[in-house]
Order: sequence, then structure tokens, then C-alpha cells
Amino acid sequence: MKNYTVCIFDKDIRYAKAFIKVVAIEHSGFNVVMRSACGDECVENVDICIGYSREDETWGLCDKAFEPRCGKYAGVSAIMSEIKKFLLDRAIFSGSISARYGGNTQNAEITSLGAGTLLCVHASSGGSGTSCGAIGIARELSRYRGEQVLYLSLEDVEDHGLFPPELRAMSTEEIVYRYLRLLNSSEDKDGFDRLFRSAAVRDEYGLYRLAPDEGVSSLAGFLPNDLYLFLVHISSSLRLDRVVLDFGTRLNFLTEFSGIMKNDEAVFIELCPSAGKRVRKKQTLIKDEKHISAGFPVCHEDIKVKGTFTDICIANAFGLAVKEVCDRVVGFRQ
Repeated sequence: MKNYTVCIFDKDIRYAKAFIKVVAIEHSGFNVVMRSACGDECVENVDICIGYSREDETWGLCDKAFEPRCGKYAGVSAIMSEIKKFLLDRAIFSGSISARYGGNTQNAEITSLGAGTLLCVHASSGGSGTSCGAIGIARELSRYRGEQVLYLSLEDVEDHGLFPPELRAMSTEEIVYRYLRLLNSSEDKDGFDRLFRSAAVRDEYGLYRLAPDEGVSSLAGFLPNDLYLFLVHISSSLRLDRVVLDFGTRLNFLTEFSGIMKNDEAVFIELCPSAGKRVRKKQTLIKDEKHISAGFPVCHEDIKVKGTFTDICIANAFGLAVKEVCDRVVGFRQ
């Protein structure tokens, strides 16, 4: 998937340069350019044009002009969050992945997943370590609990630093494209098995992974029904015991998705920043007895080393938090 180009229109050159620098470091999949005029030049060369100078007649002339509600000085992460939502809502990346690729999931046969198959990891605020925590939980279940586990990021843009650099595989976008082609064909009955078994790669913990897209993730474009059907097919093909879903802070989508799941297929894991101690917090997002609130360390130096993780060990707060969560997850099936 291509990188998305963001045009920033601001007379404060120092501000614009600082914005570009932070995006380059912290937000993969996005390029930012500065422009002194807004109009025809933006139409073909950029995906979104942000600015705050509505009094200036030279800004807001193109149909991609966008002013973040959070304000100019809310912080780059807050502004980028609105930009990603804007891109998802536009025809650039529409809400239905099946419509985007010309697929049709309406009449597809859907079977249920097993009890406790889906582990839905989420947080109410950014920086809670959902990706690190979700991958840690998935690796613990894979290597030390003997389960067949797949990790999937459902965030708008996946952190490439968390995907092992030595693994080589087709991108998620290509997987989704081939998957939807198979979905519309009734001739190749074994196509799903061949696709997912060749596309999914294992890391050193035996955890199944899909290679992230370069820009906005293709999985972020799934509607709840599309996502559920995709999970049914990939779970069947890989003979999975668990699928760990990293929702990040996409709580509205998680709420919609929870409404279509059947029986007791999911366990909801809310990660709360802490010093590594368990957090007891009343659940307000989803009313379900299978909900875990867990405290995870926010010190990423203890978790990530050169793009990967330190060993999952109860000698550190992260490993202890992972093992406590997995004990409870496994206990739900007993």
C-alpha cells in the first residue's frame, strides 16, 4: 500500500518543519510536505491538506482541505489521529473493504468460532502499550502454553518496529486482495488453506504473524461482518486455538464488532498503564463477565529491544503481567 501524503499549510515555517520531523519519526506510512498555496497543485499530489488559516483566502481551495478539530497545538499524535480517521472516511479508504476491492461478503457462509478464541486487547487511551502487551500475550500462549496463535493488528497504521525484520512475507493488502478474490469464487475449495498457510509466518516464539502494510492497514478497512468472516477463514485454515486482536484505542469499532460475535467466542483484555501491578477497574465498554483489566508497564525500554521483545520472564514487570493475564485467559476455558 502506498504512503499517504499530507500537505501542511501554515505560515509558521518553524511549526511546519517541527510537525514534519515528528511525523517522519513516529508515524510510518505518511509523508508530509509544506505548501504556501492551496488549490490545483494539491488535487493530484496529496491525499489531505491540513491548515488553520481560514481567514487566508489561499487555503481551503482544494477539496482535500481539512482543519483538525483538536487545534493546532494539541500535539502531533492527536492531529494524526484525526487525519487517519479522515482518510478512512473518504473514498481513499472507504469503510467497507469488500466494496473497495469489488468483493462480496454478503452471501458468504459463516460458521462460529470456538469459545475464547478471540482475545480482544484494547485501551481507553494511547500509550497504554496495547501492541506490546497483545504480542506478549500471544507469544506466551504460543510458546509456553502450546497453543496455535495468530496476532493481528487492527490499528489504522501498524507499528513496523514490532514486526520481526528477519521475516519475509506478502503484505496484508495482498493477502486481503487474494482472499476476496477467493471469496467470490466457488471453484477453488482449498484456496483459503493455501493462501493463509503460505502468507502467515511464524516468529521465534512460534506466533503466527501477517506482514504489515506500508501505509494505512487494509484490516482497518474491514466492517465488523467482514472482519468476522476473515477470522473464521484464517482460523480454520491455520487450525488456530487463539487469535489475539490488537484494537488499540478503536473502542467504537470494538463495540460494534462485539455485537456480532456469537456465544462466548471472545475475551476482552483492557490494558491500563501502571507500574506492572494488576489494576482492578470497572468495565464500562462491554458488559461481559469475561473481561480482564490488567496493569502493564509503560517503560518500553524493558519491552522492546531493537524492534523486538526481551524474553517473557517473570523476573520483570512486563513478563509477570503477561503471565497473569494468560493464566486468567486459559482459566476461562477450564
